[in-house]
Amino acid sequence: MRHALTLIEMIVTILIIAVVFTVVPKIIFASNKAMALSMKEDALLHAYVLIGSVSKLPWDENTQVAGKILSTADHICNNYRIGGFLGSRNCMGATLYTSTLGPDGGDADDIDDYDGYLEPISVGTQKRYNLLVSVTYTSTQELKKITVTAASHPDNNKMHGFQSSFFYDSANLGQIQIKKEQWQ
Repeated sequence: MRHALTLIEMIVTILIIAVVFTVVPKIIFASNKAMALSMKEDALLHAYVLIGSVSKLPWDENTQVAGKILSTADHICNNYRIGGFLGSRNCMGATLYTSTLGPDGGDADDIDDYDGYLEPISVGTQKRYNLLVSVTYTSTQELKKITVTAASHPDNNKMHGFQSSFFYDSANLGQIQIKKEQWQ
């Protein structure tokens, strides 16, 4: 009947414990790093999708009404644009001007309605990152610069300091009215 461990059994036990204490922290570190990378990829994808959605909206609230190129502070048009043709998008007789940046009504139905848009993204109770949209005019006021920024939430230590932005310039081109007919 044995009452103690042999020297070989003790050495094997110490080796097993040593392997566990050297490998397990590396596994935990690698999984935390992979989790942080996954959150950053999710933030970038979400920002990319958001800028794609905003860029497909009409340029201004009034382009939906007139369907024409709008007069802005630096561009007053009283004719067809260069290269334009009869019936093309134009600003002839356009008395409408661009609306101010920011939401115009209840719906976010044009580009500048998203100026100042902030969406915090959470999973469960954990706050992951924020998406912020800003819309500004370029110097000529014929382009609206859309910027979507994904930035780590201050409470998220895994993405600490992460911030990335996407940019898109949308031109003042009016809306295309497509003639459509019912199939017979």
